[in-house]
Amino acid sequence: MSETKITRKDALLYGGAAAGGLVVGGAAVAGVAVAVEGAKQAPAVEGEPIVARYVDGELPVTDPDAGAWSDAQRVLVPLVAQQIAQPYLDKAGVGELYARALHNGAEVALLLEWDDDSVDDLDGIRRYHDAVAVQLPTRSGSTPPALTMGSPGTPVHILQWRATWQRDIDSEGRTGVDQIYPAVVHDVMPDDVLPPETANLYWVGREAGNPLSQIKRSTPVEEVVAEGFGSATHLPNQTARGAGVNEDGRWRVIVAVPSERAGVGEALAPGTSWPVAFAVWLGSRENRGGRKHIANWQTLVIGAQR
Repeated sequence: MSETKITRKDALLYGGAAAGGLVVGGAAVAGVAVAVEGAKQAPAVEGEPIVARYVDGELPVTDPDAGAWSDAQRVLVPLVAQQIAQPYLDKAGVGELYARALHNGAEVALLLEWDDDSVDDLDGIRRYHDAVAVQLPTRSGSTPPALTMGSPGTPVHILQWRATWQRDIDSEGRTGVDQIYPAVVHDVMPDDVLPPETANLYWVGREAGNPLSQIKRSTPVEEVVAEGFGSATHLPNQTARGAGVNEDGRWRVIVAVPSERAGVGEALAPGTSWPVAFAVWLGSRENRGGRKHIANWQTLVIGAQR
């Protein structure tokens, strides 16, 4: 099977695939073929818009098995190896992502699925985590922004779910050095001999508010905005939520964001359509940063509210 590549020129001129930082996609391409090892085919619609069907009440943001998801159209989204900007991903390890969406007028949620028989939810020396990201423009318009993480003056809104953050939540913050390296030997830890307010000063990243250093989390999804490569900025007000589970060699991840994106961008209002892009990281294949799988632009339609 031949491998489709998107050049830097394609990315910049036609909204192509992203690089370096988190996620971006490419110009719409028909019949994409990629070099994939062990990819599985599943019945789904390809090339159709992802329609967020309206449902009454609370969205099933933590339950991928909820009946509401079964009623939503499942769309196949091709993935390719990111080869626009270094560091490149040499070969794709997964060839497709499946997406479906729901909304209730106050929140939009996407259920994303991809094959991965290795659960990677611990970071360490040469250990990397599984992740998926969604990218949306901050403003509507007939011409989408450059999908290489936007451009100066044309920001994008990125939502990234991480398996490591999901583990932090599922384990109630008990993930640390002892879980990553079970044979580690400690002398004395600050938490063992000092009151919490003093011991916390020794965990510099955590005390400084670095989101990557936290162990007690309320959501496994991070929200950032970006205006091009290397510009991803953590939002001070994190409103996205979600959940992920790996069953039978497949990740099923829900990412949800309020329809009213106050301070970030225009509302994802019923009856509107938005470009949307995706990226997937496989920790077992040492994916991280720009070494990722990317999707081309898709269309997300926010269904009419009944």
